[in-house]
Amino acid sequence: MCLFVPLNSGSADNNPGLKFLTSGKAVDGITLDVMKSKLRTYKVELYDIEYKKDKRYSGFRVEDVLRLAYGDRLDNPDYTDIAFTALDGYESVSVLPKMKEEGGYIVFEDLDTGHWEPVGREQANPGPFYLVWTGKTQTPENEYPWPWQIASINIMRFPDQYPHVFPAGARTDSAAYKGYEIFKGRCVRCHSMSQQGGKVGPDLNAPKSIVTYRPEYIIKEFIKHPSQYRYTQMPDHTDLTDEDLNNLIAYFRYMNGIKK
Repeated sequence: MCLFVPLNSGSADNNPGLKFLTSGKAVDGITLDVMKSKLRTYKVELYDIEYKKDKRYSGFRVEDVLRLAYGDRLDNPDYTDIAFTALDGYESVSVLPKMKEEGGYIVFEDLDTGHWEPVGREQANPGPFYLVWTGKTQTPENEYPWPWQIASINIMRFPDQYPHVFPAGARTDSAAYKGYEIFKGRCVRCHSMSQQGGKVGPDLNAPKSIVTYRPEYIIKEFIKHPSQYRYTQMPDHTDLTDEDLNNLIAYFRYMNGIKK
């Protein structure tokens, strides 16, 4: 059992820490020094999709970090999903089994520069902790999150943590449910539904659903090519098929219909 201590997760801290939660309740807090003393540190070399170039880091296997914090709870079937929350509140969600795959690392040091190289359109400092993947297919398009500035990690069951995002009553083979799976994997990190989810982009269901005031073809086109219409942090989703986009629309319509 790791000592639970107050944490300062700021990237300027020489000994930053991560806060760990289960279903939104804090269970542990572990500093970088404790992780270094208990876990194997790896030299990680990869093509970084955020920097769009080869990078080298020091880090820990993501599963090792999670097992240090959660122990046997990591294998509890009640926990199906995981959320990484950044210092600014940005939240990236994925399914928990992906975190047990080879290739995922929580890195804490940029070996190329000796300090954190700014990343992204806003030239942000990605520290103190940054999740990266070494596999060629372990990309956001395949629902592998790459969050930086990680401050806390929460394992949970998604419908319990985000009931206003979950399409209660929808059949798992329905277009609405398939759209929900796309939204959960790609969109909830930035967008919310009825005030649950990400805070970077607008809420898509409250106070009014986007399908009630935007034509369907405009919604689809903007989802696929937002960079063609405005300067935005929203990435293009050029790989989404017409069926994927139709399923997202079906999800938006379904959630508008069950909104309280």
